[in-house]
Amino acid sequence: MPTFVAGVLYGLLSFAAGFVFGALRELVLIRAFGAAAGHLIEFPLMLVAVAALAAVLFRTQRVGAAAWTRLVAGGIGVIVLVAIESTFALGVLRRPVAEYLASYDVTAGALFPWGLLWMAVAPLVVGRRS
Repeated sequence: MPTFVAGVLYGLLSFAAGFVFGALRELVLIRAFGAAAGHLIEFPLMLVAVAALAAVLFRTQRVGAAAWTRLVAGGIGVIVLVAIESTFALGVLRRPVAEYLASYDVTAGALFPWGLLWMAVAPLVVGRRS
């Protein structure tokens, strides 16, 4: 599978997983444990899901063995995910821009940027383990 196609597919599938886990967080975890705990419970689940997606896409499909091709595919996946997520949050849900940008503020405890970083390097990490 070409690197670009793998990256786009990785981004699409990661968004889908995030959508499912986000629904779980909003409908179950936050109601049961509160907002902070709900986010903290969901985050490692999402990291595992991203690692599983990377394992399936980048091990079984034999996407580029070179480290740089895996990092490029991971970067493309992040770009695709952020494009879809921002379109959904700002366009469909009509979240205020300031509120949306706050989800990237790690100094305020936002986990999303750390998840994006993991998503970018997961194909390389999974690739080294194969």
